[in-house]
Amino acid sequence: MSWATDTYRGGWYGGPWYASWRDRLPRLPHVISICTAPPTEEPLTLDEAKLAANFTWTSPDERDAQLLRFVKAARAKVELDTALALLTQTREVYLDVVSSSIIILPEHCLPLQQVVSIVTIGRDGTATTMNPASYVVDAVGGRIALAESAQWPSDLRSFQPWTITVIAGWATAADLADQAPVLRHMVELLTAHYATLGRDLATIERGTLDQIPQGYLDLLAPYAPVTVI
Repeated sequence: MSWATDTYRGGWYGGPWYASWRDRLPRLPHVISICTAPPTEEPLTLDEAKLAANFTWTSPDERDAQLLRFVKAARAKVELDTALALLTQTREVYLDVVSSSIIILPEHCLPLQQVVSIVTIGRDGTATTMNPASYVVDAVGGRIALAESAQWPSDLRSFQPWTITVIAGWATAADLADQAPVLRHMVELLTAHYATLGRDLATIERGTLDQIPQGYLDLLAPYAPVTVI
């Protein structure tokens, strides 16, 4: 399953690749998701990262920490480009208004594991947690709908009264590798690039090396389908 194929589109914008999910932002009410608890593991272990970059030093080594930072940066880059959450992380979604019976969760909330809570703030400043029985979660589509006969809270403050806490991402690095091998390979490709040619760009003659590693955009393409007008 491609989590982003039907929802996001993208392409070349003045040359460099831009995150395809940004195309839809102007068509949405103000909504944003913030990572409040990042993943506790990364898509690649230290040994896997060393193998990807063709490094053979014996660990522990002073370079280990830097290579692991490259893995973390690569995972964050893939998440930015695809609008997905690669590994288990807690995110808080902030909304100003809910205008229909369905809430569509924004970027980085898929794959959705769990809606932890929906909290609203009233005009008097009182925070209220919605009863989970009053809404239904579409984990595949990243949507929250009212249960039958239920209603969204009313008499809310006008500025950012909604906070939705979710857990998103593949449960483990093994699950990511098994269920989304292309995404995992994108992290591997970027890690090797950051650790080798990517960090030496200043010493390469201009024009002889693309800052985006070869093959990365081909891997990203399924998450940015072509729109026929």
